[in-house]
Amino acid sequence: METFQASIKAEPVQSLATLIGEGDDPVFFSDLPPNAAQRPLTFSRLKAFVRAFDVRRFGLTRTDTLCTSMANGPEAAVCFWAVAEQCVYAPLNPSLTAAEVEFELEDLPCHTMLVLREDDDASAAALRTATVRECCERFGVPLVTMERDATWCGLFQLLGKEVAAPPPPFPTRAEDLALVLHTSGTTKKPKIVPLTHANLASGIQFVAHTLRRGRDDVCLNVMPLFHIHGIVANVGVSVFSHSQVICSSFMGGAHFVDLLSDGRRAPIPLWYSAVPTMHEAILLEAEARGDSLRHSLRMMRNCSAALLPPVSHRFLHAFGTRLGQPFTVVPTYAMTESFPICSNPPHLEVKLPTVGPAMGPKVKILQAHPVDEEVPVGAEGEVCVAGPCVTAGYLVRPHMSVDPNVEAFSLPSAPMGRMLRTGDKGFVDADGYVQLVGRFKEIINCGGEKVSPLELEDAMLQVEGVETCVCFATPAELLGEVVGCAVVAKAGHQPPTLQQLRDGMRKGSTWLPRVLVRTNAIPKGPTGKPKRIGLAKMWGLPTLPQNELLTFTIEGEGEKYGRLMYAAEEAYPQCLFFRREAPVLRLPLRVRLDYSPDLAEEDGAHTVHQLEVWEEGGGLRWAMEVTSWAAGEPKTAAFVLAEAEVHEVLKHLRMRLSDHGFMWKSGSTDGAPTDKLNYDWCGVLSVWEGGEDEAVMRHEWPNHCTEVPPGALMRLLRVLEVHADEVMEAA
Repeated sequence: METFQASIKAEPVQSLATLIGEGDDPVFFSDLPPNAAQRPLTFSRLKAFVRAFDVRRFGLTRTDTLCTSMANGPEAAVCFWAVAEQCVYAPLNPSLTAAEVEFELEDLPCHTMLVLREDDDASAAALRTATVRECCERFGVPLVTMERDATWCGLFQLLGKEVAAPPPPFPTRAEDLALVLHTSGTTKKPKIVPLTHANLASGIQFVAHTLRRGRDDVCLNVMPLFHIHGIVANVGVSVFSHSQVICSSFMGGAHFVDLLSDGRRAPIPLWYSAVPTMHEAILLEAEARGDSLRHSLRMMRNCSAALLPPVSHRFLHAFGTRLGQPFTVVPTYAMTESFPICSNPPHLEVKLPTVGPAMGPKVKILQAHPVDEEVPVGAEGEVCVAGPCVTAGYLVRPHMSVDPNVEAFSLPSAPMGRMLRTGDKGFVDADGYVQLVGRFKEIINCGGEKVSPLELEDAMLQVEGVETCVCFATPAELLGEVVGCAVVAKAGHQPPTLQQLRDGMRKGSTWLPRVLVRTNAIPKGPTGKPKRIGLAKMWGLPTLPQNELLTFTIEGEGEKYGRLMYAAEEAYPQCLFFRREAPVLRLPLRVRLDYSPDLAEEDGAHTVHQLEVWEEGGGLRWAMEVTSWAAGEPKTAAFVLAEAEVHEVLKHLRMRLSDHGFMWKSGSTDGAPTDKLNYDWCGVLSVWEGGEDEAVMRHEWPNHCTEVPPGALMRLLRVLEVHADEVMEAA
């Protein structure tokens, strides 16, 4: 291993263009069937195009930022090499909303925007481009339009307003900025990562040497080319290795697998690198096709987020063992700030639970910030990295209250020098392989015990019926946080119950999930990473009472999730009408409890309790009034409840919903005597949300009901009814 690691080197370059080879071999292909009107781009033509490319005529200098907004394809691949040689390249996600585009324009800041002209003005891509154009017009950012070349795949012409006298030519140096990218910003506003020509060229060479890519290793790229993963691992490595890359977009597992078996296509792809969300869709399609699957792949590389071992084993079976073909799964580790960090060497030992040893940069495990001390082998700590592929530091912007680099790097005076703190928790085994435990911010703090979501997900994927899952922190009364999980069931399987999950995980897990959310899609970020941080808040999960287990369902995906609902494990036969799922109550709430409403028609002697609860300034506020007709004329008085009483009311409301659902009515004996009640009692509990007219919850106990009001409801009655006597005294 040490010998191989020593061979992972990067030669110094003046600029990225130095990595482009010469010759008439093709480099970029479209994912469309071969078209005689557009020929594959060769290395020599790519290099000539990059050398002749000139954005100075649009007023840009070496330090100006040129943004692009376009879908994946060979034009996006060429754009990276051409623009980075001239100025600072900033590719944007073409699916950004108007507000997100405006943030990018202002924060980077953007000097000029480059967009691709679409043939169909009504297409989705053209409509997204129209949004970008409108934002640029509001911010005064000049627009330049790209028009596809009719002859060569990936080449284009630029149309836009030119300056009268372009700035003088500028030589590109290794230390010049080539690329800036925003981080995902899952917990706060995103940070800007600047990468130089030296950073990117080193990373490209590290990955190419680690994977031992050569001329015959054709890559199929489906990663977005506004992401460092697609730019470096797929496009960059292919160009450096003098190989070919098919430039595609990810349009689902079926489309990907079809690309592998399209007999009209040349060349035939042998490997690809992507993120887990893509791998999962590809795997499902491959498993569905079974023995009829036809493919040419020899290697799958995973990066940007963890691919759990059970998924890797299924990949090996679906693409390799079952078909009798050689196939390798390569788990790796990288981030925008350092691409790469670690990689399993595909020709040596691949340890699926790990991300492999350091491949190029120096990797150490330090104690958590701010302690810059290395931990022993096998001990957990923060993964830290240093080397020529690592950014020198985030760019500081006006919206930042503190310099993000202070927490992001170890001190230069530390024994190991200045290293980037990745924010990932992990350890190094005796062979030098790094195993990740999870993001420090994703670790679940159960009463002081730190629980890794990755370890739980690994065990959960082995439970029957689980297709994919994600574990996250959910609020709890006693422990502060407990383990929550979202699960997508396998096709043709019943969704597992929470108890089935817990039973299936007991052998390998100390901490078990106490909250289950059944869903049809795991929330993902724009780059395919599961959203663990803030997921409970995003879905509106309630605080879990002590010693309880809860199950919910939620439909939808992306930004279109529906309403979180309680899921009952079984129906209640004593109910006259019952809805199996009920919504989670949302503030503000209006709760009304009618006590003995059957007496209202006789002598008016009944009581109505009404409680309003809302949120203000991050805390609960409430008001309550009781109206009694016990003395004929209604008497009303307002009261201030203790906070503990309000929490108890909300707790019992939630218990009623989770136990009995949205609408519930007790059985009745129609006036016949019953052994269950020795007094005449009836009541109606109703709840409204946000001033809506229709009650979202109604539980009814009619006169002579056969069910004794449960203890939870009786406690709720006592909490509210205790003030009824005060009404009469006040009257």
